[in-house]
Amino acid sequence: MPTRRLLLAAAAVAGLATAPALAQQARTPITMWIGVTGPAQEEIMRYAQEFNASQTQFEAKVEFRGQYPEQRAAAFAAFRAGNPPHIMQMFDAGTGDMFALPRATIPVSEVMQRAGVQFDPAAFIGPARGYYSRPDGTMNSLPFNVSTAVMFINNDIFTRAGLDPSKPPRTWPEVIAAANQIRERNAAECGFTTTWLAWTMLEQYSALHDLPLSTEANGRGGLNAVLNFNDAARVRMVQTLVDASRNKAFQYGGRSNDANALFVAGTCGMLIQSSGGHAAIARDLKASFSVAAMPFWPDVIAEPKNSIVGGASLWVFNAPNRSAEELRGVAQFLAFLARPEIYVRFAKATGFLPATNAAFQAMQAEGFFQQNPGRDAPILQLTRGTPTANSSGYRFGRWTEIRDMYHEEVERALQGQQTAQAALDNAVRRGNEALRQFERAVGASN
Repeated sequence: MPTRRLLLAAAAVAGLATAPALAQQARTPITMWIGVTGPAQEEIMRYAQEFNASQTQFEAKVEFRGQYPEQRAAAFAAFRAGNPPHIMQMFDAGTGDMFALPRATIPVSEVMQRAGVQFDPAAFIGPARGYYSRPDGTMNSLPFNVSTAVMFINNDIFTRAGLDPSKPPRTWPEVIAAANQIRERNAAECGFTTTWLAWTMLEQYSALHDLPLSTEANGRGGLNAVLNFNDAARVRMVQTLVDASRNKAFQYGGRSNDANALFVAGTCGMLIQSSGGHAAIARDLKASFSVAAMPFWPDVIAEPKNSIVGGASLWVFNAPNRSAEELRGVAQFLAFLARPEIYVRFAKATGFLPATNAAFQAMQAEGFFQQNPGRDAPILQLTRGTPTANSSGYRFGRWTEIRDMYHEEVERALQGQQTAQAALDNAVRRGNEALRQFERAVGASN
């Protein structure tokens, strides 16, 4: 009898000890794959912890699965295997792929509706809402880390070169003149550099100058778009980079974010970069810096148009055995992330833009932009004027690969292996071949 009582007591104690664990296991897991690093990744991980602490039904599990292209490939492989993440952070260049494969995802508007969660697409800033929505207003994905390209200036290098950092160059002729002066005065090893070459020198450049990337409204009008960015204005931009690289007024820093290191090391005096890089630059650069709008060619356009959305949005994957409870958890987690206070915190911590009008207005009301000069430059540039068909973004399948075709051809021009015209002719030809292949593949899968 004593032994039996001891066993029963031990079982009761064990039951009490395991009750919290069982309660924890009872939570429905919600997985989200992300492709950001640094401060942005840290913030998203923190928000997931806060969401988990705010309720007991769901557990958000955020995982970094490599940079966006690698994560995209892994997510589609998981989808084909029937077990994709619930949510995936997809960068802007992959938007066309996602739109063309509607069976793979559930529009975020539909997810919210099915879960009974209030959701208003009109709450988001216009450029982000338009980029990630269908023509009927259905929002396919949730804008999150919204960005655009801006120019960062090392104020110390400008001062050493005899330039005034309070009067940043506005036009490309002024940028080249400043870069040459930096080199002539030996103020830095290079005048300027750029990250994400195709995004800044092709996509953003084309939007600012109201130039098309293709027919069919930059691919938003249908799958049969034909690329046509090999005209004189785009060729001149490539030729400018080729010419400026001869005396290191320009230094090529690679296809993705690697050029950022040239700026934070003090190697280059100017950097064209995503506004989302602001926090990392502030953390790593051992000098004062300022932020300015992207430059333009005044003989191509008297006043530049708006720049286009970069960054990424959050997509909800479809899966054969996905339950209504899981979708409810997805909806609640996305609604948590879309709260104005979260967007405000994320924008302040990273340099990405507040994705909703309410978040932007809250930052204005508290005087954030007055206290942090230059932090409003990207959103003012993004929302400048009335967007045109050429400055409303693009929607192409296989654009990540087409970007690399552009990179390869421009790199050959920078190495003196071909002319700037040949580089863009080849990029357009190869890109159109990729678009036709994509159309055939989509037709077969849908």
